[in-house]
Amino acid sequence: MIRNILMSTFLSLKAHKLRVFLTMLGIIIGIASVVTIAALGEGIRQQTISLADSTNSNEVKIQYIMPMSEDPTYYEESTFAFSRVDMKRVQKTTGVTSILPDYGEGMGMGSSVEIINADFNYFGQQSSLQLTPYSEDHTILYGRNLTAADTNQDVIVLSHDVFDYGIMIDNPEDMIGQAISLNGYMYQVVGIKTPYDYENTSLTGGGDDYLTASSSIVPRSSYNGLTKYKPIVGLKIKFDENTDRSAATEGIIQELSETYPDEQGTFEEDRSNEEMQQEMETYMAGIVNFLMAITAISLLVGGIGVMNIMYVSVTERKREIGIRRAIGAKPRTILFQFILEAAFITFIGGLLGLVSGYGIAVLAGSFMDLKPVLTMQTILLSTSVSVLTGLFFGIMPAVNAAKMDPIKAIYH
Repeated sequence: MIRNILMSTFLSLKAHKLRVFLTMLGIIIGIASVVTIAALGEGIRQQTISLADSTNSNEVKIQYIMPMSEDPTYYEESTFAFSRVDMKRVQKTTGVTSILPDYGEGMGMGSSVEIINADFNYFGQQSSLQLTPYSEDHTILYGRNLTAADTNQDVIVLSHDVFDYGIMIDNPEDMIGQAISLNGYMYQVVGIKTPYDYENTSLTGGGDDYLTASSSIVPRSSYNGLTKYKPIVGLKIKFDENTDRSAATEGIIQELSETYPDEQGTFEEDRSNEEMQQEMETYMAGIVNFLMAITAISLLVGGIGVMNIMYVSVTERKREIGIRRAIGAKPRTILFQFILEAAFITFIGGLLGLVSGYGIAVLAGSFMDLKPVLTMQTILLSTSVSVLTGLFFGIMPAVNAAKMDPIKAIYH
């Protein structure tokens, strides 16, 4: 019986190919819209996670946390500061490849960036800029890069952000060779970096790249002098790839706690970046789900189209239904056949929508420097929804066909 129903369904759909395709069109558009949004959203999510993992997978920041006060309106500023001795002690820990001081400046960037803020003064024009010690050459717009000969000199390569968001000057090139004040110390400007390309920066570009590009550069000796009296509020630690980060971090925290047994606070790993990442993922998932819900409205339109065509099909095939009932076909057989036809139409439409939706996502991703990701969950969900749409909107026409009086149907 099942074989006969399947054969009858196939022959019926084959006889009305154009009408079946037009019926599928609404389902194709609906599923394609949902799949496009889902694939692009998942691609953005995975790139974000991959970037965060690649930049912070073996890096931690340890800070000192003051104990909570019983009075919620009272806040006590921490006076604790790490010492250079602490840094040397931690550096000896197995698996630690580097350790940098954190002065609590630089907008909370990752462990791989060493940066401070400095007060900037140029002939009465005052501003604040970010400073990082020289480690590599950068693209220079005016002047030159720092060299080995500048090691013990008070010279600086300015970021172009100084002119974009700090002081007002008609021609930045005129500052080459001029003196500026940083925290009261005089520095000679020897170069100005090329502006950071915000518009053409890839989605996969790391935050460290931006922070380095937007920071002005001084020799290491000058940087150490500017930070000499700044309190170290955290330790940025980088481990090698073979080290268990969690175990090593716990060991360092334990060692610091034993070194400062009289401190009332605790030493903890800063997890603000992880929390921020989780919040971002939740926020992105909410946006993607909202867009998917909006685009899924088109499935309602496609489902109504399926129901309409199935009603037309039932009306056109009354004589066929009457003859089949007269020769012994049961109402449930007629019911199953029409439901199967509706489900088959939406199933094929769902597959075509899945393929076309992913194709649109790939095309859109090529303009966004983004690789869309089609997950198994999206495939199963889109296929299931398309089939369920056919079952839901095909049930009423199928019930009407099953309830037909065979005599009236034959002589209609």
